[in-house]
Amino acid sequence: MRKAYIIMLALLLTGLFSSTYAAEAAVSPKLRIDGGLRQFSPGAQICNNRTMIPVRLVVEDEALQGQVYWDSQLRKVAIDCKGKYIELFIGNNEARVDGEVKYLDAAPYVFQDRTYIPLRFFAENLGAIVGWDKERSEVLISFNQKTRVFAYYYSRSFSEFKENVQLFTDVAYRWLATNARGELSYEYRDSSNEALSLARSLGLKNHASVVLMGQDPLHQLLASSENRARLIGNLLDEVKQNDYDGVNIDFELMAASDAANFTTFLRELKASLGPDKDLSVAVFARTGKEKWATPYEYQKIGEIADWVVVMAYDYSYTNTAPGPIAPLGWVKEVVAYMIDNIPREKLLLGLPTYGYDWADGLKTTSVTASKLQALEQKYKVTEGFDYPSMSPYYNYVDSNGKYHQIWLENELSLNEKLNVAKSNQLGGISFWRIGNGFDDLYQLLQKDQGGQ
Repeated sequence: MRKAYIIMLALLLTGLFSSTYAAEAAVSPKLRIDGGLRQFSPGAQICNNRTMIPVRLVVEDEALQGQVYWDSQLRKVAIDCKGKYIELFIGNNEARVDGEVKYLDAAPYVFQDRTYIPLRFFAENLGAIVGWDKERSEVLISFNQKTRVFAYYYSRSFSEFKENVQLFTDVAYRWLATNARGELSYEYRDSSNEALSLARSLGLKNHASVVLMGQDPLHQLLASSENRARLIGNLLDEVKQNDYDGVNIDFELMAASDAANFTTFLRELKASLGPDKDLSVAVFARTGKEKWATPYEYQKIGEIADWVVVMAYDYSYTNTAPGPIAPLGWVKEVVAYMIDNIPREKLLLGLPTYGYDWADGLKTTSVTASKLQALEQKYKVTEGFDYPSMSPYYNYVDSNGKYHQIWLENELSLNEKLNVAKSNQLGGISFWRIGNGFDDLYQLLQKDQGGQ
């Protein structure tokens, strides 16, 4: 009799537990796996701000082709999928992945005879990228997604662009400039639209990138609703005229006091662009340990923008001692800070494809592949590698007897940063820029994409 009572009580509690979650699951988001929309009944649910999925219907989907096992005594669901063995327990926040204990922020539960588990925990432990389409209320799960590569096109770079275009997913054409009044002009432009046409024919996304630097002009622009509106109108005209897929904002050296004005501008711009055009924003890298006040409201920018390009470079620059452009430890700290403030699926880790030449430890000049080649032909240049920062460097003495040190990136150092983006499930990478002549990143991307 006691045993029967316990069983009945357990059933009643399970029903109450399921009903409680059903009541909370007012929203039933759609699920898209590798681009294909899936229809489940019952469908996915939002509970305690977490997306929960019916485990068997998802795991046995054609895209995953996994197996699910149920242990009624332990109230355990086991998943064998894509080389991973995952064990979860009803009402328990502890799980095991290949025997390793991990913790969930939402416990599995039963609803309409279906076991529900947290989507993000499941998908990310299988190596998938999880995103959210707010406009369509769709959860996006990508198991075979090509790494998003958001490339900056600058100053007559078509030959290099054409040779490597198959490696990119997005191109930001940094040939537009604005001023304090919000007037738009071309800083330069290639003689034809051949880059735009080629990218469009291959299905890449084209973005109109606009630049403005300096505290005074940026304050005049951002603090004035009239000037903001003028720039937004000009950008909309540019997008329409050239059929861009989005706008990229590259405003640098703003005063911290204009942070709220910048956020207002981005909110107005995104509302004007609408859901069918992307808004991407380039921001300075930050670890949270800096003493300088930031002109970027990172959390609010992450809510507004579709993509946030984190310029994780120029760690060592003018008036500092020679050193790495993007030391690996610093990059990891930057990513950790950004993830705490911006949805990881929106983050694009910016990589440098250029170098700096320090003369006598102070004055710096930019280094491209052709400049480095010329120096190697003229001087005795020795190469080294700094393992603590995972960065290559070069030394030489010029004809005036000045000692020089060059810091840049190579395939090894860039691969470490690409792995940071992957291991943190970021939205992808960006780089500055096409046209510097170094092919290390291209070689790396060819290997990376060839292995997918």
